[in-house]
Amino acid sequence: MAVLALLARPWDALASPLLRPARTGAEAWLATRLLEVDGRAVRVSHRPAQAGAATVVFLPGYPDTLQIFARAAAALPLDLGYLALEFPGQGRTEPSRAPTFSPDARARWLEQVLDALAVERCWLVAHDMGAHAALELARLDPRRVERLVLSHALLDGTARTSRAIAVLRRARAYRVLLPAFPRVTVARSIATFLPPTTPLSVAVYDDIASAFTVASARTTVAVCEAAEIWLARGLTRFATLPMPVTLLWGDAESHFPRVHAERLAAIVPRAVLVDVPGGWHWLAWQDPGRIAEALEPGTS
Repeated sequence: MAVLALLARPWDALASPLLRPARTGAEAWLATRLLEVDGRAVRVSHRPAQAGAATVVFLPGYPDTLQIFARAAAALPLDLGYLALEFPGQGRTEPSRAPTFSPDARARWLEQVLDALAVERCWLVAHDMGAHAALELARLDPRRVERLVLSHALLDGTARTSRAIAVLRRARAYRVLLPAFPRVTVARSIATFLPPTTPLSVAVYDDIASAFTVASARTTVAVCEAAEIWLARGLTRFATLPMPVTLLWGDAESHFPRVHAERLAAIVPRAVLVDVPGGWHWLAWQDPGRIAEALEPGTS
């Protein structure tokens, strides 16, 4: 119990009302439905692409839900389709029949979702742990994935991170902290993922806060465990990616410094690193225009 109290103390402090984000901001919301994939319900928001156009697939991290992409989806040209979703056991998507914790398994699961919606061509937009699955899907199915836009993710397990992330990874502290303090995790995340000048809307705040339960936190623990194994394999296997990869990295990102993007950009042949002045972790909400710009024709 003493160890638990020691680990919990900084997280309890971060739950102070003084650090909670203001629950106001631009209204944005994605209409959702449940899609059945292998007998399980997947929460999605989907707009079919017009003839000849690609579908932008948005992949979240944790503790966010698909609603974090509401503003980015609204900024897309109308000919592009979009698909925002939540991974099994996270958000409001049911756990899958087989374990889907590793990035590789998540990529295979994503293929089933894309098949169910008849999405043959996609552009992936992902941040945080969603970037792991995006990279694996691009590696495993390069004919389907035509381009990648990634931001603010733990890409190199040996590179520095924020103190908070380092604490979570040290001795696998996330095993205890995430299920024990789901509300604090959400409060801490929102406080460090967005600037006070760009708060979440009330609806999106409530969606994220209510979705990160003890059960989803336990799934996230398993995802974190699998991610550590994935990180240990290194980035060299992505040297064969043939598609354009845009790495959007904000100078106000507090958890994953630019070095993570630099190391991937040094390996992927068509990778471009774009610095975003003032960009925080949830760039898709803070500056959706940046996402749209990165997907414009001729951008790579």
